[in-house]
Amino acid sequence: MEDNPVLSLVLSWLPFLVLIGSYIVIVRLGQRPMIKLYEQVIAETKRTNTNLEKIAAALERANPKA
Repeated sequence: MEDNPVLSLVLSWLPFLVLIGSYIVIVRLGQRPMIKLYEQVIAETKRTNTNLEKIAAALERANPKA
Protein backbone atom coordinates (compact mmCIF):
# COMPACT_ATOMS: atom_id res chain seq x y z
CA MET A 1 0.00 0.00 0.00
CA GLU A 2 2.83 2.40 0.80
CA ASP A 3 4.49 1.80 -2.55
CA ASN A 4 1.48 3.14 -4.47
CA PRO A 5 0.78 6.78 -3.48
CA VAL A 6 -2.42 7.00 -5.54
CA LEU A 7 -3.94 4.00 -3.81
CA SER A 8 -2.89 5.38 -0.44
CA LEU A 9 -4.51 8.72 -1.25
CA VAL A 10 -7.75 7.10 -2.42
CA LEU A 11 -7.96 4.89 0.67
CA SER A 12 -7.31 7.81 3.00
CA TRP A 13 -10.07 9.91 1.37
CA LEU A 14 -12.55 7.04 0.97
CA PRO A 15 -14.41 7.52 4.32
CA PHE A 16 -14.83 11.23 3.62
CA LEU A 17 -16.12 10.59 0.10
CA VAL A 18 -18.56 7.96 1.39
CA LEU A 19 -19.81 10.45 3.98
CA ILE A 20 -20.38 13.13 1.35
CA GLY A 21 -22.06 10.65 -1.01
CA SER A 22 -24.41 9.35 1.67
CA TYR A 23 -25.32 12.93 2.64
CA ILE A 24 -26.20 13.75 -0.98
CA VAL A 25 -28.37 10.63 -1.26
CA ILE A 26 -30.21 11.40 1.99
CA VAL A 27 -30.84 15.01 0.95
CA ARG A 28 -32.17 13.93 -2.47
CA LEU A 29 -34.53 11.38 -0.92
CA GLY A 30 -35.78 13.97 1.58
CA GLN A 31 -36.66 16.45 -1.16
CA ARG A 32 -39.18 14.19 -2.89
CA PRO A 33 -41.83 14.33 -0.15
CA MET A 34 -41.37 18.10 0.13
CA ILE A 35 -42.06 18.57 -3.57
CA LYS A 36 -45.26 16.56 -3.29
CA LEU A 37 -46.26 18.60 -0.24
CA TYR A 38 -45.70 21.87 -2.13
CA GLU A 39 -47.79 20.57 -5.03
CA GLN A 40 -50.62 19.76 -2.61
CA VAL A 41 -50.39 23.24 -1.08
CA ILE A 42 -50.56 24.85 -4.52
CA ALA A 43 -53.61 22.76 -5.47
CA GLU A 44 -55.37 23.68 -2.22
CA THR A 45 -54.56 27.36 -2.73
CA LYS A 46 -56.08 27.24 -6.21
CA ARG A 47 -59.26 25.66 -4.82
CA THR A 48 -59.43 28.30 -2.09
CA ASN A 49 -58.97 31.11 -4.62
CA THR A 50 -61.74 29.68 -6.80
CA ASN A 51 -64.12 29.53 -3.84
CA LEU A 52 -63.21 33.06 -2.75
CA GLU A 53 -63.88 34.37 -6.27
CA LYS A 54 -67.31 32.67 -6.22
CA ILE A 55 -68.10 34.26 -2.84
CA ALA A 56 -66.96 37.69 -4.07
CA ALA A 57 -69.12 37.38 -7.20
CA ALA A 58 -72.14 36.34 -5.11
CA LEU A 59 -71.63 39.29 -2.76
CA GLU A 60 -71.38 41.69 -5.69
CA ARG A 61 -74.64 40.36 -7.11
CA ALA A 62 -76.34 40.62 -3.73
CA ASN A 63 -75.12 44.18 -3.05
CA PRO A 64 -74.28 45.96 -6.32
CA LYS A 65 -74.13 49.48 -4.72
CA ALA A 66 -71.01 48.70 -2.65
